[in-house]
Amino acid sequence: MEFIQKKTIDSAVEYFLTKAADSEIALVWDRYEGQLPECGFCETGLSCRDCLQGPCISHPFRDSNKLGVCGKDRDTLAIQSLLRLVLKGTMTYLDRLTDFAQEVESKQVTPKNKVKTDQMLKEVQALIQNGGTVAKKEFPKSWLRCWEELGIAPEGIARDLFKASQKLEGGVSEVEEILLWTFKASLFASMAQWLYGSLKTSVFGETVPTKIEINLGGLKQKAPNLLLYGYFSPILKRKIAEAAKKQGVNVMGVCTESLLPPFSFPIATGYGSQEIPLMTGAVDLVVVGDQFVNPSLLKVAKEFEIPIILASTLKKEKNIGLFVQRIVEQAKKSFNFRRSISRDIPEAKEYATMGFSKDSIDVKKIATALQKGLLKGIVIFAGSNNVKYTQDQEITMMAQEFLKNDILCLSKGEASVALGKYGFLNPASNEKHCGKGLSDVLSSLGKEIPSVIDIGGGDGTTTDFLLELAKTGKRDLSGYPIAACYPEANRSSEVTEAMWTVAMGITTYFWPALPVTGSTKVLEALTKSCAEKFGSKLIITTEKKIDARAKADFILQAMKGERKYNISGKPWK
Repeated sequence: MEFIQKKTIDSAVEYFLTKAADSEIALVWDRYEGQLPECGFCETGLSCRDCLQGPCISHPFRDSNKLGVCGKDRDTLAIQSLLRLVLKGTMTYLDRLTDFAQEVESKQVTPKNKVKTDQMLKEVQALIQNGGTVAKKEFPKSWLRCWEELGIAPEGIARDLFKASQKLEGGVSEVEEILLWTFKASLFASMAQWLYGSLKTSVFGETVPTKIEINLGGLKQKAPNLLLYGYFSPILKRKIAEAAKKQGVNVMGVCTESLLPPFSFPIATGYGSQEIPLMTGAVDLVVVGDQFVNPSLLKVAKEFEIPIILASTLKKEKNIGLFVQRIVEQAKKSFNFRRSISRDIPEAKEYATMGFSKDSIDVKKIATALQKGLLKGIVIFAGSNNVKYTQDQEITMMAQEFLKNDILCLSKGEASVALGKYGFLNPASNEKHCGKGLSDVLSSLGKEIPSVIDIGGGDGTTTDFLLELAKTGKRDLSGYPIAACYPEANRSSEVTEAMWTVAMGITTYFWPALPVTGSTKVLEALTKSCAEKFGSKLIITTEKKIDARAKADFILQAMKGERKYNISGKPWK
């Protein structure tokens, strides 16, 4: 594989690679190898299938700019590639929000705070119709003023998404205008995510820091194991947890919410190795959503005689209670039916404290530590796994570099899972990772604060933390030594998230390179132009073969003011 020495650094996953090869079961790495060499035009964003006259391509190297049939040049092709990803990612956040809101409205659950729930449901409708009001009030006035001046403040689904999507259909818009529509769509997604988290809190209650098991060692040898894959109804998940607890069924999650008060779900593995839990033979039933779930699960499940239930089936059910009961009963029956199948469960298990928020961390102490220089900066880790990198290697190596240099590391989502597997989210491992200044700050925050702090337990908690930091420190986020980092990004939703992070004033580093590198004009717009508008940049490295420690060093130098823009914007090669 290109530039890869190992497929994963997770020993529990590596153990099953040989087993898969012996059984002739193709995994994600095998399918990636089968795709090589990848199309250079697609990789650089210089291909187009938006109409039936193509496909069309341009050239990233030549002075002559080959045009598409309709006249699109390389700059238009590249910026439209970015817009396409952001629109797709925005739909994932909107889908989660609207589905959840519909279920709450249909009385499938009794909210913990009915008054707040009703308020949030009204705000969901307001967001869809006109961009909302409550969510905007939570954001700093300086952000809103900037977004309104640029014309990218959320105005509702018709204005934000329908209009943005038409920029893929035609017209004579320049790169800058299409880029602004990309930001507009991403900010709509940020509001949707914030509302999803707020609605979830009002329905289920506040998320609190919780100790969670991570890795395959959490599977049970002598009890049924039911796995929840991907994003789907949090109401269904919680009802499954309630029924499973009563009947002795072990419930774990993969690429899904691990905290749904009062329940927490042990995490079996991360996105890149989602096929591996099924290969243990210890999984008896899987309930899957659409988001973050690979179609390859079907074939692996068939090999090990594991039933898969689609969460979308719930929409056809009149009684959610009976549906949940059938799921749990089927897990027990499958466990009995599969007794002849060997259950090969590795001992690999780590503990992670997850679910911190602005209410469980003293943000004022963090702001003060930044001002006094005890903390050299903040890095927010995000993103899942990408088969183009050794699984988990990039993020863990970068975290090590930041921590020893007194950088406060925050994480969310799949990034927290990756770091959690290696003890970064276990408070007992702090002394192994942290520099003196960071160690002192973490100790001042409490006894059970890990070296990397997960602030993704509720889907709006990351934004809430950033809003509190800006409010407490009385300055825009662009005035802090703070960066977001996507070391092994994968999904379109992560691209959307990166864009709205930049719009909030946080310089963001993104790997692998987005499909825009065929256009120097687009790369410059994402750096120089964004710096002028937001005081932050989206940094896309065009050089493929860079050691993770060198990547961390780039960011550290930038935080210290020793390195100005440019680790992107070079000609593609």
